Amino acid sequence: LAKALYNSICDRFECACFLFNVRKISDQEEGLVRLQQTLLSKLLGEWEIKVRSVEEGISMIRKKLNKKRALIVLDDVDKIEQLKALAGECDWFSYETQIVITTRDKSLLEAHEVEKIYKMKLLSDPESLELLCWNAFKMTRPKENYEDLSNQAIHYAQ
Repeated sequence: LAKALYNSICDRFECACFLFNVRKISDQEEGLVRLQQTLLSKLLGEWEIKVRSVEEGISMIRKKLNKKRALIVLDDVDKIEQLKALAGECDWFSYETQIVITTRDKSLLEAHEVEKIYKMKLLSDPESLELLCWNAFKMTRPKENYEDLSNQAIHYAQ
């Protein structure tokens, strides 16, 4: 859903960046630094940007992006440190900048004082099954002999 939203509105902004898998990437060595570097590179259109530390990245984001009208999507955030390093404070960005954060932990958004929080509704079982089947089998129904396993998977994943 976040990617669909991004694709539908990104052309309304001066620059845009979708950072996938923030949780997974930031758990890697120098992961937050790489995410900051990617954010800066995409939003500034400069591919040779080097960030040596999280603190330097914070400083660069504050100084270089505060006048840009940007769309930023931070996908799968799970720690407040990620938000502090990538989305910091409101005064880091133009008032026209929009930041979308996806997370499974609503308390992170509250701790970061996010203004608007949208809680996704769970898919119904038929919708979940169809989504799983499109991704796993490229069809709307499970392959023969995979019905029970598919139903177990959607119930496990909710």
